[in-house]
Amino acid sequence: MSNYLDINRFKKSSAGTSIGSPESELEIIENYTWVGWFMITWFGTSQNPIYLGFKCKKTGELFEELTRKDDIKYFMLYRPR
Repeated sequence: MSNYLDINRFKKSSAGTSIGSPESELEIIENYTWVGWFMITWFGTSQNPIYLGFKCKKTGELFEELTRKDDIKYFMLYRPR
């Protein structure tokens, strides 16, 4: 296993934006459980989200949605910071 995000595992937008693109080109939509929001609000930390959506800022299209725990865990571990 390598220590980088393999963007070839995921879809790209019609403009070529991928989940590894900079924040100027990409909007990440995160949804958490109630317990997750409580932990963020009171302790500043949380579990992994239950949903991740990736929206291209150039075209406005939602090009990738992650709901499987394994995919979300992989993205959260290796995402560009």
